[in-house]
Amino acid sequence: MNNIDPNNVQTQQAKARLKAARSIFELADINKDGYITYDEVPKLLIETHKLISDEKYEPTKEEIDSWMNMTDLNKDKKVNIHEFQVLILKALQAQGIDLDGQ
Repeated sequence: MNNIDPNNVQTQQAKARLKAARSIFELADINKDGYITYDEVPKLLIETHKLISDEKYEPTKEEIDSWMNMTDLNKDKKVNIHEFQVLILKALQAQGIDLDGQ
């Protein structure tokens, strides 16, 4: 009999992705001020794209604007770690993975 709790596995996956998100955030925060600013978004999008494709990618202004609009929850023109993690959690939930294992 298999004693693995699928909800616990999903929770562990979600936690691992949030940890990875923090690492990505820290890499994207080029000037290490604790925020991802508009000028830092292209590098973030390029690095994220490299994880899923070998094709060269250069984000458009529209893609950068869209990412900022979606992620900058308080509209202060910069993204902090909390806002970034909210984006990751939404992506996880869209995949059916909830941090609470629901």
